[in-house]
Amino acid sequence: MKTMRSIAILLNILLVAIMSTSPLTAEELAPHLHKVTLENGLTVLVKEMPGTRVATVQIWVKTGSVYENADEAGITHFIEHMIFKGTETRGPGELAGAIESVGGRINAYTSYEYTVYHATLSAVHWDMAFELLAEAVMHSVFDPLELEREKKVVLEEVSMRYDRPNITLFHELMATAYTKHPYRLPVIGNVESINSFSRDKIMEYIRKHYYPQNMTVVVAGDVKGREVIARATDIMGNMARGETEPPALPVEPVQEQARFFTLKADIMQPQMAIAIPVSKFDSPDTPVLDVLAQIAGHGETSRLYRSLRDDKQLVYGINASAFTPADPGMFEITAVLDGNNMLPAFEATLTELFKLQYFFVTDEELKRAKRGLESDFVFNLERVEGQARVLGSFEMMTGDPREEEYLEKIRAVTHEDIKKAAQKYFSEKTINVGFLMPADSVFEPGMQEIETSIARAREAAIHSDSEAMLPNSYLSRVHRFRLENGITLLVREDDTVPTVGIRAVFPGGLREETPLTNGAFSFISDLLPKGTRRMTAKELAEAVADMAGGLTGFSGKNTFGIKADFLARFFPDGLVLVRDVMREPAFDPQEAEKIRPELLAQLKQQDDSLTSLAFQEFNSQLFGGHPYGLNSIGSADAIKSFTAAALEGIYFKHARPENLVLAISGDVKAEETKDLVNRLFGDWQREKSWENKRIEEEMLPPTTLTKEKIKEISRDKEQVHLVIGFLGATLKDTDRFGLEVLDTILSGQSGRLFIELRDKQSLAYSLSSFSFFGLDTGAFGIYVGTSPEKKEQAINSVWHELKTIREKRVDEEELDRAKNILISQYELALQTHSAQALELGLNETYGLGQDFGSRYIQAIEEIDAAKVIEVARKYILPNAYVMIAVGAARPDNALKPDANNIKPSEEPEK
Repeated sequence: MKTMRSIAILLNILLVAIMSTSPLTAEELAPHLHKVTLENGLTVLVKEMPGTRVATVQIWVKTGSVYENADEAGITHFIEHMIFKGTETRGPGELAGAIESVGGRINAYTSYEYTVYHATLSAVHWDMAFELLAEAVMHSVFDPLELEREKKVVLEEVSMRYDRPNITLFHELMATAYTKHPYRLPVIGNVESINSFSRDKIMEYIRKHYYPQNMTVVVAGDVKGREVIARATDIMGNMARGETEPPALPVEPVQEQARFFTLKADIMQPQMAIAIPVSKFDSPDTPVLDVLAQIAGHGETSRLYRSLRDDKQLVYGINASAFTPADPGMFEITAVLDGNNMLPAFEATLTELFKLQYFFVTDEELKRAKRGLESDFVFNLERVEGQARVLGSFEMMTGDPREEEYLEKIRAVTHEDIKKAAQKYFSEKTINVGFLMPADSVFEPGMQEIETSIARAREAAIHSDSEAMLPNSYLSRVHRFRLENGITLLVREDDTVPTVGIRAVFPGGLREETPLTNGAFSFISDLLPKGTRRMTAKELAEAVADMAGGLTGFSGKNTFGIKADFLARFFPDGLVLVRDVMREPAFDPQEAEKIRPELLAQLKQQDDSLTSLAFQEFNSQLFGGHPYGLNSIGSADAIKSFTAAALEGIYFKHARPENLVLAISGDVKAEETKDLVNRLFGDWQREKSWENKRIEEEMLPPTTLTKEKIKEISRDKEQVHLVIGFLGATLKDTDRFGLEVLDTILSGQSGRLFIELRDKQSLAYSLSSFSFFGLDTGAFGIYVGTSPEKKEQAINSVWHELKTIREKRVDEEELDRAKNILISQYELALQTHSAQALELGLNETYGLGQDFGSRYIQAIEEIDAAKVIEVARKYILPNAYVMIAVGAARPDNALKPDANNIKPSEEPEK
């Protein structure tokens, strides 16, 4: 059989002989997957997905940070920022605006190896998206004025990264593990290099890297391959071939001694990161390393989680992954630690890795890991973006976009392969470890302590016990059933992908909590999947993993319950587990004691995150005594006080069959599912006094706000995070649709906030408007991340934009763009069976009805400019708002906004 490489060469030879006016013949690599190389070297991949109604267009450029010279550090990422800032025929923001005007999403990202420009939207507009992306990639002007503005934005992004300790830890780990290779350098670059970028330097970099042989166009969705290839030929077929070749990259020297570092930061929760050199992507070891990482540190059934979290309680969370890029990569482990257990956690982690060198993994572990990797692939392919991302990455890394060959290699991994890979890569001499500690930590290990821990880990592995390690609705095809005991069952039949999403929804969550019980439902949702009366937590986790599925609890502002996802062939058995967890949860006191410190750790991490802290304080101030003002994780005092028995009592008070909405979407049959649910849940007795009540019939009194509330929380950080907001509409209030349109007009790359505060004034790197619609009240507001010296100007600019939206009618183009975005985002969000099940469950629980999707789209379409200005004046109140600032200390008067200049009330501008 000819190899893919030989076929590609033959195809190129044939194409040279064909007249340019002749149609190109695409190679069908798999059903509905087409590949062609144009005469100028551009590769085009098309994945036909009939019936999806959406499409994604992506242009992949094989250039990333590894190809940059020292004085170019960060230029690839900077070009990604600039690419939508204007072309020869379009001004800044017009490209993004055109995509968003039809409800699409446009964005880009940069990695070590490649840069990707992508747009996802309704399939009827794929041609426009392709044309616009191609125009940006081929004809961006890189205007010097825009370039200087964007420098400020990127520099803000650099500053913000210093406020994120986990990113600092990762950068230092890479700089330690790599001494020569460019992987050691951050993709974003550094302040000095970014300040040096000029248009001439950018154009020279474009000339060296942006040529057709270095590009791949990927289109996936409800499209025709022949049409896409013809359009690619028209749009990009005349792009001139490049004459340069990618530079040779430095070879990383063999590591001959363990390395370590320590960092200190203003955090409460210490972290550990480990990196061990391994192979590159095209090595036959790569699939083995992926399986090994799955066994070692993926999920609650992994060895590291069981040993360090469940058994020894040294960490709050731990994860392993195999980073295998184009050049040799790293086997990486990250963990959130108890502050007193850094060296013990390090030692225990290495012990588990070294064990893999001496003993075979079990059959169950190997099967579970393979199923998990395969499941990740299958669920990723539910979305058109996932399909395109897989195709693009495999094409870039191997020249063959098909993932099936990789999956076959995963399925072929043996016990012996895992053991050999561990023996090959896990050496004492190649370990790199870093610890990120609170600023006041007294932990100061030296190289001797690190080497002693490594040696102790080796001894522990050698002498370990080996016995266990031997080798009518908006969504179509929805059926609604009411069981005799009051359970409402919703089933959507959809066999396009062999997966099933399950959501069991009960009224509850934050809205049912008080200050004394704050955190109960968060605690319950974590404790629910930790065993049943028949299965321990370990046995349950293994059973779920053996089905390549997921089963967890969830808790929100108004509801709580169970969410589960399985491959279709495991659905019946998976639903049995859902039944057991729902009806016979163990509420094991020992498991509760494992979760309690995790929740307390999450509160500390929340306090470490300035953004989270700002929003939590905003909710507290805005909603006052209403439960929406409580912390969604809980209060430390309440979390410390809960017993397993108390949590069980709260759970069964709310988890009753008459309150349950069970929503199932996927590759199932409605009648068969009904029969199965009846067998599993039919004998669950409802309350004798049960009445068919809806959640909205137990309304709490809404909160009120009659004055301004301003609060500042100082932290020794580089940035300041601002939240300015107001009380908003409820879930059933028709004002919500106008507020959503208003929110969208302000948000997005072509929204007013982005254009005014970021593009024109360079006041912020991150900013957005937001809205929340609750059962009793809601919220609307603005978030801005900025620097201390720009805080006052940023605040006043926000108020200026709010004043403008209250006083002046929005134009029809802005209005249409916002409505298209909302409708398209609603449709795009419902691509997966998980999302569909949740939509069905919540709409039923809230009493919105299964036709809500159709009514939502119609309501959005009917919003006009008068309605936008009406809701703006109703909800944006200059004398009744909350403003929170968290971060670097403010300059004088920085929190005295220009709010009072907003006019109290006027007729809409005609």
